[in-house]
Amino acid sequence: MMEDINYDPKVAELLNTRVGKYLTEHPFLALVVLVFGLTASVPIGLFLAFAAVTFIAVTVCFIFVEIFLLMIGGTTLLCVLFCLAVVSFWVSCVLSALYIVISHVLNFCFIHRTPENNISTGDMETKKTEW
Repeated sequence: MMEDINYDPKVAELLNTRVGKYLTEHPFLALVVLVFGLTASVPIGLFLAFAAVTFIAVTVCFIFVEIFLLMIGGTTLLCVLFCLAVVSFWVSCVLSALYIVISHVLNFCFIHRTPENNISTGDMETKKTEW
């Protein structure tokens, strides 16, 4: 699946930009941006719907109501986005820590051990005569 994504021309074009190269070199920051983008889409959509409803109210001559409500909505959106940025950072920290811990635990549990050399009885006889 990752190969399909990497060979997509749009993804390749994005990764060749300065931002794409920077995020490729800093995967933790890319994870923060991804988590923030996913969590911020709902409040932004709600704010746009809110703005559309208040814009319709303007057509009915409620211009003062619109300015007041948009200021309240904009301030609320800024507060929500700031909180989401903080939560995204901490979720990314937890996910990164879990990845590191789980990968170390799995590496520790599944160490590939080399099989012990089996010594045949013929080899034992030659070793006894050498001593």
